[in-house]
Parts: sequence; structure tokens; C-alpha cells
Amino acid sequence: MKIGVTTINKGGVGKTMITRSLGTAAAAAGLTVLILDMDTQQNSSSWRGRRPEELALPLVQFTTENDLPEMIRRAEVGHCDLILIDTPPGRSTEAAAAVEVADLVLIPCTSETECFEGLPRTARLARTTGKRAVVVPNFVHPSGKAEEETIRGVAQGNNLETTPFALHEFQVHRDGSFQGKTAQELDPHSRAAGEINMLWEWFRAELQLGTGAPVHKVA
Repeated sequence: MKIGVTTINKGGVGKTMITRSLGTAAAAAGLTVLILDMDTQQNSSSWRGRRPEELALPLVQFTTENDLPEMIRRAEVGHCDLILIDTPPGRSTEAAAAVEVADLVLIPCTSETECFEGLPRTARLARTTGKRAVVVPNFVHPSGKAEEETIRGVAQGNNLETTPFALHEFQVHRDGSFQGKTAQELDPHSRAAGEINMLWEWFRAELQLGTGAPVHKVA
């Protein structure tokens, strides 16, 4: 069983979008996936409640820092392949607890100054716990090459890796959320879906996750 954590001490940067997008991609690939929602706003849990009945996976469960070890133990006993943890924004002990159990930490980062200011603390948290952390340039304007380069430069200045591609800002992510879906479920031929599939393939390879079925790729 592998554990991925999405975190940064800044709200509105796409932690939940990335978590649920990876979760649905993993489920489509035949893996047993559990999303643990540690944010008191419970956006991941609310999204799960909006999902159509036929889309049973991934499972989503709200949990606290105190209950996290038991939730992980139950998932392991239940032969879960992948746990994805959605953390709250701000300075919280929940994020630290999640990073401590992670196999890989994803740090979504936009081009906002406040996001850049949040990177050093998250980078320190990863380093002090000995966890590998990778920045995901996120919500980049579709024509914003300079935005992406700035994010990569700030990440490098904090000694952080970045994913080999960026995720761009597309309305389909918001539309999918409203329907309890993700971009690749709502419009599998969209550019947004293609980017999520690339993120999933990269993530799967980094964690050496086997797949039971191929994920549909979009050109």
C-alpha cells in the first residue's frame, strides 16, 4: 500500500482537485483507492456525496489527526492499494501528521505571491520528516508559459523538484466538481483530462503502483 499526500499551507491552490483527480484515475486503473479528507471544510467528502451512484470509487472518509493511524491500519487490512490524503490549508498539525506517513508529497503551487510564501514552510516540513516532495505547477493560464517558469524557479529556489508538466486552469475542473466528477470523467477528450492522465501516469510510476487496467489517455 502506498500513501500520497497533497499539501501546502495556502488555500485555493487545487489540493482537493488534484487529490480527487488522482483518486478517480487510480480507481479507473483498477486500484483500490481511499481518499482521507483531513480538511474540516470536508470538500472531498462533499464531492463524494455529489457523485452519481454508479461511480462508487474512490471511497472518501473524513478523518482527524488522532484517527489517522487507525484509518491507515484499516485500509491496509482491507488490502487498499493507495491512500490519498487531502490536507487543510493554513498552519495545522493535520498536515504534519499526513506528511509523516507519506510515501510522496505533492505540493500544488499557483503563481500567487501567497503561494510562493507558503512553499518554504512546506519544504521544511518535508525535509524534517525525510519525505520526498514535488511541486505541481497548478492553475496556470493556458497561455501562461511565464507563469509556469516562475513557479518552477521559486520551487528550485526552495530546493524542491517539480513535475515535468503543469496543470492549467480549465473550467471543466469546476464543472466536474459540481457534478461530483473529475475532468477526465466529465470530458475525457479534453486537454484538462489529458493533463490529469499524465499526472497519474507520472505519479503511478514514481510510487511503482501496479495497475489492473489501462487508464484512457488523451492526445
